[in-house]
Amino acid sequence: MNQYEAAAEIADEIPSIQKEIVKAPVFGSAYLCIKVLANYTLKMIQDHEIREVQHSMILAEKIYNKGNQLVKTAIENVFIYSFSAMKMLCSRQEWQEIQSKMPVNIFSVYIQQLHA
Repeated sequence: MNQYEAAAEIADEIPSIQKEIVKAPVFGSAYLCIKVLANYTLKMIQDHEIREVQHSMILAEKIYNKGNQLVKTAIENVFIYSFSAMKMLCSRQEWQEIQSKMPVNIFSVYIQQLHA
């Protein structure tokens, strides 16, 4: 999956951010489209929409698993890197719930980043 396919996948899965995803230069940039997904996830955490946070993480995992190296690096450096900000926006209990429901590969990369 390249950056265009990743952007289309995000736009299809989360219609509320579709307009932001399909704008140039976002649509052509793996980093910018993953940033839109990360910002959306941060907003869902602020709104305590844990199910939607989980949906975003599952989507990120799907894109990560199918993505080319550019897309994988964007998820690692933008989406997963934003977890520290996400953690600060929610209660300890909410973060534990989010962590317990993180997809395996996303959680694994997150743990690797913590110990790097």
